[in-house]
Amino acid sequence: MAPVRNNLCLTFLRGGGIKRAQPCDGNHGPNVMKYAYLLIPAAAMLLNCCDSAAELAQADSYAFRRDKSYTPAEAVNAGSWDAPEGITGAHVIVVDTELQKANYYIGNHLVGTSTVSSGKAGHGTPRGTFRVLAKDADHKSSTYGSIVDSAGNTLVSEYTQGQPIPKGGHYKGAAMTNALQLTTGGVWMHEGIVTSAPESHGCIRLPKKMAKIFFDNTSVGDTVIIK
Repeated sequence: MAPVRNNLCLTFLRGGGIKRAQPCDGNHGPNVMKYAYLLIPAAAMLLNCCDSAAELAQADSYAFRRDKSYTPAEAVNAGSWDAPEGITGAHVIVVDTELQKANYYIGNHLVGTSTVSSGKAGHGTPRGTFRVLAKDADHKSSTYGSIVDSAGNTLVSEYTQGQPIPKGGHYKGAAMTNALQLTTGGVWMHEGIVTSAPESHGCIRLPKKMAKIFFDNTSVGDTVIIK
């Protein structure tokens, strides 16, 4: 039997476009030209959807499988900063939760980088673009901390607001030194224990040295992108 000349085989690109269109023989099924205007956008949507979901799953699983390559002591000075004198431009911090890394840009120039620890399982760090809402060099957590007595002795080392407080004890908020407020819901970027793996209750933790540098060079209103 002669080939059906009006059939067309379409080869799609990964992003949903068409890589190649060529005639098919009769064994390739019905005439797709009649329905191509429906198939092309549908295929593009399906491919894009699946890619996004797969990439998101891969990023999350990769971060949570990371070896804790820095002990807290080593992490104190993890990072680098090299901003040329007189450099100008917008100050933008980009946090990669997959790589557990933060890059600091002034204008189009990368001037600083730091290892971070973002939110652990059940306390994920929100993703998106944020503006720094406030700065507090001596911030204390209003949710997580410890319970101490009047002499300062620790009665409960890890305490979450809402739990019962032993008699004679009072709440002491965990230190969040050199903190940049990112959301009204309690997400900050601040000094803390950093292991290059997700460790926090949702905040972005920085090593001591880099938390101070980021804090000193960032103003209220500057942009922080978390991806």
